[in-house]
Amino acid sequence: MHFHRGRRPAIYHWILSIVALLSTSLVIANQASFELEKSLSSCERPCYNGACINGSCVCAKGWNGAQCDHCIGRIRLSENQSVLSDGPLDYSPSSKCTWLIEPSQNTSLGPLNIRITSFSTECVWDYLYIYDGNGVYGKQLAALCGDQPIQEFTAPSGKAFIYFFSDLAMNLNGFNINYEFNRCAYNCSSKGTCSRGVCLCEDGYAGEYCEHQICTIGTDFATGPCNSGQCENEQCVCPNNQVHGEYCQAQSTTSVWDEIQPKNTAPTGRTSHVSITVGDVIWNLGGEYFDGAEDTSQIRAFNVTSKTWSLVKVEGRPPAPRYDHTIVKYKNKLYMYGGVLRGRNEWSREQNITDELWTLDLSSMIWEKMETPNVTIIVPPFAVAGHSAHVVGNEMFVFFGYNPLFGFMHQIQVFNFETNDWSVANTTDHVYGRFKHSSIEYELPSGSIGILVFGGLMWNNTITDTLLLFDTETKKWSNLPQSGMQLYLHTATHLNGLMLVVGGTGYNSSQINKLECFSNVVLAYDIACKQWYNLTSAPASFRRYGHSAVLAKSSLYVYGGFSGKILRDVWKFSPARCDSTTRPDDCRQISDGVKCVFTDKTCTTYDPNVSYKPTFSGFVKQINPKQIDECRNTAFRQALQVCDEQKDCVSCASKSGCGWCPSGEQCLPNDLECVDGLGMLTTWEKCPRKNQLAAPRPCHMAKNCGICRLLPHCTWYPIDRTQPCISREDFISVMYEYDAKQASRDRDRLSPGSPLHVPSNLSHSFFRNLTDCPLPCSQRSNCTDCVELEQCMWCPSTQRCINLDAYTLSFAYGQCHSWVTGSSGPSHARVCQAESSICEYHKTCGECQRAPECGWLADDSRTGLGTCVQGTSSGPINPPPIKGTWHFFDCAACQCNGHSTCTTSLSSFPPHTIEKCQMCGNNTAGAHCEKCAFGYFGDARNGGVCRVCDCNGQADSCDPSTGSCYCRTKGVTGPKCEKCEPKYGGSPSNGTPCYYELAVDFIFTFKLRNDDKDRHTSEIFLYSIPYKRDTDVTFQISCEHSNALVALNMTSSHIDGVPERTQTMMFNTSCDSKGFRRVYVASDKGYPFGTDANTTFFVRVYNFTTPVTIVVSFAQSPPINWVLFFVIFAACFIVLLVVAGLLWMVKVRIEAYRRNQRRIDEIEHMASRPFASVKLELTKPCIPAGSSGGPTPLSIEPCSNYKAGVFTLAVRLPTGGRATTPSGTSGLAVASALCLLTPAQLGVLQAPENAENKNGRKRNIRRFLRMPNFPRRGANENV
Repeated sequence: MHFHRGRRPAIYHWILSIVALLSTSLVIANQASFELEKSLSSCERPCYNGACINGSCVCAKGWNGAQCDHCIGRIRLSENQSVLSDGPLDYSPSSKCTWLIEPSQNTSLGPLNIRITSFSTECVWDYLYIYDGNGVYGKQLAALCGDQPIQEFTAPSGKAFIYFFSDLAMNLNGFNINYEFNRCAYNCSSKGTCSRGVCLCEDGYAGEYCEHQICTIGTDFATGPCNSGQCENEQCVCPNNQVHGEYCQAQSTTSVWDEIQPKNTAPTGRTSHVSITVGDVIWNLGGEYFDGAEDTSQIRAFNVTSKTWSLVKVEGRPPAPRYDHTIVKYKNKLYMYGGVLRGRNEWSREQNITDELWTLDLSSMIWEKMETPNVTIIVPPFAVAGHSAHVVGNEMFVFFGYNPLFGFMHQIQVFNFETNDWSVANTTDHVYGRFKHSSIEYELPSGSIGILVFGGLMWNNTITDTLLLFDTETKKWSNLPQSGMQLYLHTATHLNGLMLVVGGTGYNSSQINKLECFSNVVLAYDIACKQWYNLTSAPASFRRYGHSAVLAKSSLYVYGGFSGKILRDVWKFSPARCDSTTRPDDCRQISDGVKCVFTDKTCTTYDPNVSYKPTFSGFVKQINPKQIDECRNTAFRQALQVCDEQKDCVSCASKSGCGWCPSGEQCLPNDLECVDGLGMLTTWEKCPRKNQLAAPRPCHMAKNCGICRLLPHCTWYPIDRTQPCISREDFISVMYEYDAKQASRDRDRLSPGSPLHVPSNLSHSFFRNLTDCPLPCSQRSNCTDCVELEQCMWCPSTQRCINLDAYTLSFAYGQCHSWVTGSSGPSHARVCQAESSICEYHKTCGECQRAPECGWLADDSRTGLGTCVQGTSSGPINPPPIKGTWHFFDCAACQCNGHSTCTTSLSSFPPHTIEKCQMCGNNTAGAHCEKCAFGYFGDARNGGVCRVCDCNGQADSCDPSTGSCYCRTKGVTGPKCEKCEPKYGGSPSNGTPCYYELAVDFIFTFKLRNDDKDRHTSEIFLYSIPYKRDTDVTFQISCEHSNALVALNMTSSHIDGVPERTQTMMFNTSCDSKGFRRVYVASDKGYPFGTDANTTFFVRVYNFTTPVTIVVSFAQSPPINWVLFFVIFAACFIVLLVVAGLLWMVKVRIEAYRRNQRRIDEIEHMASRPFASVKLELTKPCIPAGSSGGPTPLSIEPCSNYKAGVFTLAVRLPTGGRATTPSGTSGLAVASALCLLTPAQLGVLQAPENAENKNGRKRNIRRFLRMPNFPRRGANENV
């Protein structure tokens, strides 16, 4: 082996370089790791999806927020299995997040399984959309909202596109999702194999995921699904009447829910459809469905006997797909009316809600559209959706529904099948309209047909729990007990004397106690007893709304609906069986979906049309044989019965606890409310007179301008937002009041000799324009026009403008992927453009990728130019002729919008390339040349043009989007600063600024705030003309909150041959909060003051920033003459003293007069008092009283009631055992006491004073007034 020294080979140097580079990188990496750990420790809160650098979180792609805890943008996931989430905390408002799950390098890993492990969003408003494929143009699998259980979905294509949208109102926990390739949902319940995303079930199992064990021919009895029953002919046969159900799984004393397993493949699910029974077959027509599903214009039929699905073949052109419509059967025809037409031409103004009436002849199976001569929109038929319809005799009654022009309809439309005429039911009762309520029909005791209407969505997104009864013969509404559970999008059916309410939703974001989004509650209303109670709830997997329910073979069948996905299952409700018991007590206890009656020793189902054999107690109580007294006796039912017996207002209002409802003419307990929502009459004085005309519908019940204008006595007055529909009488009063105020303002504003004339019809034209209805939301065809009206909102994904109150009823199934209102941003045009689903409207790559339908096709110029087009991760759907690079997840690093080229540089650490725009051209600015430079306006994005601001020299800049100038001078206004505000004079368009006149001897304060109006103001022009000739002018100014500069010129016009000239009095003088003061003398002959001269002071205050308060004044006050001042002061003081002395003298004379007069009055009063003389007989103490009787009172003063009086007597004072009282003391005293008057005394005191008994009364009065004798001590007393 030989070794040669010399030059080493080149490969050796490369190896050394690589080793050195790796060593250096390792050192740098260790240092970086240390710095990273140091920076992580400096963050106060954790960074969930990012790194903490320099004390703040730097988020990874697809995350934002202070803690990197909120999703954003579009993310691609390609791992075989992983997790995706909206974030660890509550999701953020206005979220738009997109995930695409697809294998890398376009490899196929089999079907994709998506597992929802937790989910909680706002019901109906915040949705998570799941599509099978690599974009929104694949088949939609779900639109999840509310609280969802753990569930799984299968994307057969092996790819899934997931899009999440939230609004501003409510933010909840969000969701967590796991996914895994090459796996079917639920692993086919371990009872089948997964083939291309579809479970192939083993024998004896069925269902989409093989989750149901079924009865087959070879099923073993012991291991089969029939419990105590037996499999016969592929169905379970129960051994006796003690158990029932599809699998004999429930006792017959309770109801049971069964999910029917069809023998063949079920059709695509649908919601808001209509089901109707034809024989033992249930026909399903119309309905809403997800994108990518089959058309629902075909009729799908389910045979309840064979449990098979089939397609009903029809002839002729079928009606367009629709949902929220109604179908009724009359004779041998089906009648389909109203509904929402699915799909809409985005460039037309076609109505989405229709008034079409179609018929299907069951003999020929031909569809035919009935033409109605509707010449105006204010007469029926009205286009409605979410209504209900019933056939009574030869008429179809259509109840309520929503109309895009008139809102929630309260009218009842009537269609006559024989004459094909439409009319409105003539009812004088006033009820509120509603949407997606439920209704059933039944026979009233009077023999007429009654319609029960329950629940529904009303105006202002209010969900009701009221139950109304409409008598089709009398056309009267009645109110019945409320259920206590607000629901809409539910169903109601009439079964065994009960109204069964199934499913629905009661969620309302405005309510404190919110109900669940998808309900499985089953309510029952006992029609005979007028009572509500709950039945056994359906299984948790039944939760849904928007389904249908019909009766077939004494059972209730429920099909379809929505629970985050469009359902296609069939459920059967079997009520409890009365024949399952033979004991009377047990018979009365059976109430689960049925009413039972024990008669003839058997328990049978109650039929209101059958007369039962009365019992002995029933015979004694004289109960109608057609009635049974099996109602629960509650306090409310007793009150309802008592009130129901009162048939007029007076008797009702006189009954305690009852109130009379004029609308409906019904007496109800005070706990209920009237059908019109108004208060009851609880006092008979308020009852209406007999034969009094019915009151018209109150104007305040009209919540929509269109329906308000339909009422002839009402008019629309939108100034009052709380009650915009008012009566014409109130409107006339407002108009007259406005006329009076306007005339007063005109008189104050105009001088007597002014030639200006105000037309007398000014207010009438003003009010006429005010009362005209604005263009309805449904008639506005673009986003900008839509959001200009406050009560409208725009849905970009459906290109529809709807009323705010109609959102939940228009998009209950997640059809709207986002929405825009007038409060979404200051610039309606910019917000509409950014949220548009029309890809061509988007100008930047980032904005384009926020729309789930779009992707960015960038050209190869490296200037950031490109086009936003519809597409998926594979590329554009309809590629434009231009070539470029497709960006579906990421945008090019350098986006210069066509106004610059990109430069590349290398960062220090970590080492990576940085591309940024060079100097922006074409009058643009910004890091990506995305906005116009200062002084220019326009849309610079994607090659847009920026134009110079045209502001007539009155502004330095303008709005970069609209070009509206930011006028720098106070008082200048207009889009181009071309005019002056009121009270300002000048001509800005000709270069003359706007001046404000300062009156002399007044102080003016200008407060300029930092708002949109004054933010850009930096100067103000003022002028003043002194009117006193020989008086100096004092100028004073102060500037608070901001310093300013002041310039003042004094200008004089041509006087006595002297030409006009201007003198600068100050320039760039600083003004602060202390201010300054200047005096200008009147002795300058070149600038004389006075009204006959024309000397003007021009002031310019400039170079300030808002907010600022400027206080400025011009004053002409002559100097003070101190000699004259003191002379006047002394004279005034002397006059004041003289006046004060005179007033004091007058005061003394008046007081002396009053004192003497008071003395005279007192003397006269004392002289007028009654008096008399009394003689006293002083007997010796040892001498007993003789015939003269006992002591007599000196006087008696009877009380007003003559029952008692004050007795006054003379008494002898004690002597202390001596003959007389001590010297200097009296022996007598006067004493008074309150004593009861005897009848004799009372007669004397009340005796009339006439001539006959006057003398006798004097003789006998002492006898009647004598006091009784009292025992006295034996003592000698001398007086």
